[in-house]
Amino acid sequence: MEDDYLRALKANKKNSEEYYRKSFVKTEQQKFLETLLKKEGRNFVNVADVACGGGALSYHLSEIYPSAKFTLVEYNDDAMDIARQNLKGNNFSFKMDSIYELKTLEVNSFDLVCCWQTLSWIDDPELALKKLIQITKPGGKLYLSSLFNVNFDVDIYAKVIDHSRPSGKENIPFSYNTYSQLSVGKWLNGLVKDFKIHEFVPGIDFNYTGRG
Repeated sequence: MEDDYLRALKANKKNSEEYYRKSFVKTEQQKFLETLLKKEGRNFVNVADVACGGGALSYHLSEIYPSAKFTLVEYNDDAMDIARQNLKGNNFSFKMDSIYELKTLEVNSFDLVCCWQTLSWIDDPELALKKLIQITKPGGKLYLSSLFNVNFDVDIYAKVIDHSRPSGKENIPFSYNTYSQLSVGKWLNGLVKDFKIHEFVPGIDFNYTGRG
């Protein structure tokens, strides 16, 4: 069953493919993630890349952890096709699954779980977080990127229609949410030893002239 997010991705197939393929040129967020991982000083061997998109995150991390096994999980088959095209070798496996279920993955089986550019776009981040924690080994690490509000105890749940894209022409909305540190703490209470929200400040300027 398709939700609004998947319907929007399907409608915006060309835009989505451009985004997925562009990410193979290392982004500033990818560089930031790698900086954080290097500070861990660990040699991760079993990595889950959930909501992997075109697989760019695993592509780049495989250069840092060449002996690791990477499991890429996605529920958009268009994105998974791109991931399969770009990631070759026995250290990559691919699973079609929902972040709300992750039924194809074993509990407590990954020492590193990454979920990049996803939580802000889904309707039930708390359920998704619980599923991500379940597949992480005790003592393992879970890294995810999202829009977080560390300065105010305010959550913003919004539905966006981007009229500059095909999804907007079809009136397909998608979530664009920001979660407070207070709420994230409540969701994680009793499930993890600790957590930290890292502020991401890009080291480059971004220019955009479009209307979307």
